Amino acid sequence: MSQVVLITGCSTGIGRDLAQRLTRSGYTVVATARNVDSLENVQAALKLPLDVTQPESINQAVERILQQFGRIDVLINNAGYAVRGAIEEVPIEQAQQMFEVNVFGVMRVIQAVAPHMRQHQAGRIISISSIAGELVTPANGAYSATKFALEALNDALRLELKPFGIQVVLIEPGSIKTQFHATVEANAQAIFANPASPYQSLYRQVEQVTADMRRKEPGPEVVSRVVQQAIEASRPKARYVAGFPVSGRLVLLLGDSVWDLVVRHLFKIASA
Repeated sequence: MSQVVLITGCSTGIGRDLAQRLTRSGYTVVATARNVDSLENVQAALKLPLDVTQPESINQAVERILQQFGRIDVLINNAGYAVRGAIEEVPIEQAQQMFEVNVFGVMRVIQAVAPHMRQHQAGRIISISSIAGELVTPANGAYSATKFALEALNDALRLELKPFGIQVVLIEPGSIKTQFHATVEANAQAIFANPASPYQSLYRQVEQVTADMRRKEPGPEVVSRVVQQAIEASRPKARYVAGFPVSGRLVLLLGDSVWDLVVRHLFKIASA
């Protein structure tokens, strides 16, 4: 049997494209989403409901996969979303829920799958992070915080699981043309539309910069190709950038003051 690949968050965007790409490439793909009906037209060997915020949902999905296929060779943590707004104005409850999905959801799935990989002394865990996990821009700090946390978790996990033959990889996409942005805009609507906000000028510029970026966005297939490369590499890199010209770590070598200057120019942020 071909390698069994479990993917979270397959209803749209990167997860959906990835499930279909890997299926066409001969992998045994298990596509999951909170609402399994959203997977109706997705090509996959098995489609299951999986809510990364619900331990019972995760455990049921993992047990079903093990019953049917006997193992999970590759786990791809893709489920995630963003809330945009200035740190002062993002409701704590929204930030907490974003951490529940983007960080703790990933931890829950890993904790359910890693023991089975250890038993087989093999496996690969791939998490979809973001270039925002390296580079922070205004009105995106809370989302970046979740991706910075994901980067830290995976750096530790890579070393912890290495003795058991399990490889850990991060994928850092740039801005990708998916429904992700529509969700971001919906989540930010109440914050950005507040006429009393002291950040109105910033929000207008964020929307302009975002609109400019979206005109040049590649599709999710650029990320899917990189993920497949990470699956098939005999010695995968710790990080792969997808849909962004350079590594965020290279940009940060410029130093904080230079990065701040670039961002202030881009978002038209004046000095006090």
